[in-house]
Amino acid sequence: MQAAARSPAPRARQPVCNNETWSAPAGQVSPLFWPLAVLACGCGMGSRFGWWAIDSAPVTATAIAVMLIGGLPHGACDMALAATAWRTGRRLMAALVTAYIGVAAAMAMLWWLAPVLALLVFLALAALHFGEDWAMLPAGLLRLMAGLAVIATAALAAPQAVAALFTAMTASPLGTPIAAWAAAMAPMTLLVTLVGLILAWQAGNRAWVMAQTMSYACLLTLPPLIGFGVFFVGLHAPLHWRQVVRALPPMRHGAAKHQGAGLTVLVLAIWLGALWGKGLLMARPATLLLVGGDAFCLLSIVAAPHLALSLALERHVRRPGHG
Repeated sequence: MQAAARSPAPRARQPVCNNETWSAPAGQVSPLFWPLAVLACGCGMGSRFGWWAIDSAPVTATAIAVMLIGGLPHGACDMALAATAWRTGRRLMAALVTAYIGVAAAMAMLWWLAPVLALLVFLALAALHFGEDWAMLPAGLLRLMAGLAVIATAALAAPQAVAALFTAMTASPLGTPIAAWAAAMAPMTLLVTLVGLILAWQAGNRAWVMAQTMSYACLLTLPPLIGFGVFFVGLHAPLHWRQVVRALPPMRHGAAKHQGAGLTVLVLAIWLGALWGKGLLMARPATLLLVGGDAFCLLSIVAAPHLALSLALERHVRRPGHG
């Protein structure tokens, strides 16, 4: 009887992969966000004081570079995550790589054949993907509206700039009404996001709420490329880097970092080569607007397979009995 009393009670088996082990860590803010936000606000203040033009070529080129160099690597470790989750052999990995490249090629082809449709698909993918950052909220409307609010807020604050960017991306006058539609969505998305911020605050995610509020302030007061860069590089990308670190075994962290850096350099090299072929590597405001549009097209091309694989991995790791 005494021995039996000392025996530990049987513990219920916990699922190996749940929201705490697979989804992006809820409410975590990278230390990088704050200096990046301050730098962006300082850039805006300098423009107000007449020290430089906020839409000058150096400022715009820097914003594009920060957005791509700081944002692209977080999705460049997808194959390492897939290899870990599925314990793939060479044949299955080859099939995964082929499918991954195929989705990216399909998105690129869509930009070539139907750019207006590609823009709408890109906005939908972005809203869905950015909404995944709000892991402390229930899946559904709250997350989707929070993701869409990033785009809608920028369109509300700078309708002409966003319309010009959408027009540059699509080479179509329909970019202007699409930007107007996004701006019209802003009041609703911001209202729903306010509810999400209140729930996140009540759940103890105070730093996350303050960072998101600062991010929306940047989107409301700064040009779209700068405001979006603060959100994308300061909040979104580091959150998913933490997911990579948590999901991969420690022995694979170094390989994942090298893979992320190598693929980022490769993608940027291909993109710069394409810009050179189009004659867009000229530091003029009109040219940089086209470069900014091309940069967002590039993000959509790499985001499409990234999101598809993320959804497939999420379904896989949440399967009953997955270890």
